[in-house]
Amino acid sequence: MKQVFVAAVLMAGLMSSSAWALFETNKELAKSATVTLDKAVLAAIAAIPGQAVEAELSKEEGRTVYKVEIIDNNRTHKVYVDAQTLETRIHK
Repeated sequence: MKQVFVAAVLMAGLMSSSAWALFETNKELAKSATVTLDKAVLAAIAAIPGQAVEAELSKEEGRTVYKVEIIDNNRTHKVYVDAQTLETRIHK
C-alpha cells in the first residue's frame, strides 16, 4: 500500500513540474516530424557508418531534428537529421 502512495505522490509531483511540460513539448515535436525515427537512424548511419546507440527528437536552430549518436571504431559521433527533409549534418 505504501508503494502505491509513493507512486501517486511522485506522479502528482511530475505532473505539476517542468518534467510534464517537457513530455508535452516532445509530443509537439513528434507531431511536427514527417520523417520516422527508423528513416532518420538509417540516414545517420549512411552519413557515418557504425552502430546507432541513441536517438532523440529535439529542436536545433528552429528546426525539428533527430540527434543520433553513432559509435564506430570506439569513437562517438553525433549526426543531426532534419525531421522534415532527412538532411543530415555531422556534429564535429
